[in-house]
Amino acid sequence: MKSKRILFHSFIISAVAFSIITVKAETSQARSMTLKVSHQFAAGDVRDKMARVFGEMVTERTNGEIKFRHYPAKSLYKPKAQWDAMRKGALDMSVFPLDYASGKVPQLSITLMPCSVANIKQGLTWRNKPIGKKIDALMETAGVRNLVWAWFDGGIGSKIRQIKVPADVKGTKLRAAGKKFEFMMRKAGASITSMPSSETYHALSTGVLDTMMTSSASFVSYRLYEVLKYINAPRDFSIWYMAENLVISEKTWNRLTPDQQKAFLEVAEWMHKNWIYPNFKTLVDKLITAYTKAGVSIHYMTKAEFDTWMDFAKKTAWKNYAQTVPGGQELLDLAADAMK
Repeated sequence: MKSKRILFHSFIISAVAFSIITVKAETSQARSMTLKVSHQFAAGDVRDKMARVFGEMVTERTNGEIKFRHYPAKSLYKPKAQWDAMRKGALDMSVFPLDYASGKVPQLSITLMPCSVANIKQGLTWRNKPIGKKIDALMETAGVRNLVWAWFDGGIGSKIRQIKVPADVKGTKLRAAGKKFEFMMRKAGASITSMPSSETYHALSTGVLDTMMTSSASFVSYRLYEVLKYINAPRDFSIWYMAENLVISEKTWNRLTPDQQKAFLEVAEWMHKNWIYPNFKTLVDKLITAYTKAGVSIHYMTKAEFDTWMDFAKKTAWKNYAQTVPGGQELLDLAADAMK
């Protein structure tokens, strides 16, 4: 009997020791990780820099526990494929245009809705307003978490004529960027071709497109001034603003320790307060400089032209979003409230 007790106690001690070793191993594994960061943008693009600055600061704050390996220029995943890769945990992080996931989460079309954001600074207030909180919750339910909100202004470029108002779109072969922009531009008479911005240079060169919309950053980083003759630059007014956020897989987030999560959130807060706006507000100036140097004809949208687009957007894209997307009208109302 005594030998059986000793054997039993030895078994318990061994089991406890094994559990402690296992917990330590799991903790060690959680504390030391190299995260994969993928995006479609060229190395050196402001979105690439945003991811790298964020990563460097997190690595410093975690004393080297969390490191990052960057894959720019769609070298790891195709642009839209990044969403499902993050949901499954195959990809850790991305600088991701949220509207690219609107086929899976249709509500995310609000992040690229014609005339729904007044300017970059106003767009950045979404993260602390009901509209941003609603989007955060939708994304987390889908398996992807917002870390850093990043809004980009954009314009309209063309090889055939200056696009000032909806009537100018008729007959163009257009890349609109975003389902609701596509809907609106199709109603204006354009023939729509969908593709990531990283593919537009070739499409313009070969005649697949003759007109396109994208961000100020992409107009420059993809050297589209080499193939465009006209651009409506977003200096004073723009109908195009897109959220291209730094995001993380929920599966990856849940692997982080509480202290590591805290470091991520602290760096995100610092980026919002100190880095995003100063680095993004100058993008249109860089566009104007590059396109002026290339001899592209530049137009600056007027208030009257913007109002014409706003009226057309409400009759087309906004109406369609409210009618076809669950909770669409609520999100439109929240976006409108955020503009006040």
